Amino acid sequence: MGSSIIASMESELEAEGWPSLQVERFDGEPPVAYRHRSQEILEIVEGFRMGRYRGEIADRMERRLMRLQEQSLELLSA
Repeated sequence: MGSSIIASMESELEAEGWPSLQVERFDGEPPVAYRHRSQEILEIVEGFRMGRYRGEIADRMERRLMRLQEQSLELLSA
């Protein structure tokens, strides 16, 4: 997804009363990796906000979200 699609998704959530998300870029994180990581974070958070996750899936998505917020994709895939 491009940054315009991400911005559009954020705008839709903001219109529904949800606060916008700010994903910090890690030191030395390549721009492409940052875009992919921030996109995945936004998609997971949107899923929680829309009630898409329950039970074990919600637990897995929460763990994935925490890892994405703590580490770059390069470190997660190593």
